[in-house]
Amino acid sequence: MRIVVDTNIVFSAILNTNSKIGIILLQPKSRLNFYSTERLSYEIEEHNEKIKKISNSAV
Repeated sequence: MRIVVDTNIVFSAILNTNSKIGIILLQPKSRLNFYSTERLSYEIEEHNEKIKKISNSAV
């Protein structure tokens, strides 16, 4: 199945990997194919330090 994901959904999954959306998006053996715009890569890179900081404090 092909699914288009929004940047906010991806960020939510990255920051909370145990959430339902995190589990769905980050399952390595999923039969789902996720698509997004190229902008997602830029946004992740742009906010990389903030993502690291937030994810470390959540652990």
